[in-house]
Amino acid sequence: MREWQECMASAKTSADMAACKEQGLELQESCDKGEGICTVTIADQEMKEWGQVIDFVKNNTDAIREVGSFKHAVSHASYKVPGESMPSRYMVYILGGSKPTCAVVDVSRSSGELKPTLACITHRSIQEVRGPLLDICK
Repeated sequence: MREWQECMASAKTSADMAACKEQGLELQESCDKGEGICTVTIADQEMKEWGQVIDFVKNNTDAIREVGSFKHAVSHASYKVPGESMPSRYMVYILGGSKPTCAVVDVSRSSGELKPTLACITHRSIQEVRGPLLDICK
């Protein structure tokens, strides 16, 4: 996963971006099947939430409008409030536009139901932000 994140952050040409997109698609397919890194690093409930958040981004009109030719969305990062067991913020890479695009999604849980809200859409990678994921929308 980290290799793909570094690839996206360092892509300079269309060919670089295409190679990174292909790597991301392969990673997502592996995660969709419950294989590889996803089985080791993401708890079942968190993986379920990631799926809900990614579906939310895929259907979000603001995200679709920003990217244009939407192809795929993949998990990138999450933020947990200290002391909490589940993330309150997720960052999703959107593949398909002319430059790397990330949707930042805040979630709340009411009566056990996940309620996602789009916090922002950014072209900044998490590596560019010198602070917690909470500050990426500023």
